[in-house]
Amino acid sequence: MNLKIITQPTSEPVTLAEAKDQLRITHDNEDSYITRLITVARQAAETHTGRALASATFELTLDEFPESQEIILPYPPLESVTSIKYRDTDGIEATLDIADYIVYDDMPAKIVPAYNEEFPGIELYPIGAVKIRYVAGYTGEGELVVPEEIKQGILLLIADYYEYREDILGKGHIPKTVPFGVKALFSPYWVGGS
Repeated sequence: MNLKIITQPTSEPVTLAEAKDQLRITHDNEDSYITRLITVARQAAETHTGRALASATFELTLDEFPESQEIILPYPPLESVTSIKYRDTDGIEATLDIADYIVYDDMPAKIVPAYNEEFPGIELYPIGAVKIRYVAGYTGEGELVVPEEIKQGILLLIADYYEYREDILGKGHIPKTVPFGVKALFSPYWVGGS
């Protein structure tokens, strides 16, 4: 299984104004640095919860359709499935018809064949034959709003990263440790298996 982000998030669950309020900063001198910290803190939160906190397009690549006839999509909440494509042994790509599968947008999200259907039983390309493209994350609409505990954990991480800049690995990478209070805020939202 291989998962990659096709389209990066265009918004963050925490605004620059919220981060500056947490840091008690009123000037604009460090806005670009704080904006980077917001992204790094969100990425750390995603790692610790197994959830996509900002809406992004993912592509999950599998070598074959699972025998269990169930594909679990990492990093919920699922917004939509864009396509399921597969390649035969000649490398010819086909798209699975949307009527041939059912999407359960629970946590974790699953794709199963439609009633009285099965995933294609043809011989597939030897590696990376199945590609599922989907959109996941919190949109800020309806039920898909980032929980306040996660937002508070992100704000605490931003404050920690701001205060202890030398602990951040080079060029915005996720720091080595997460403070205990942040883990306590994130742990109820961890999605197993992601």
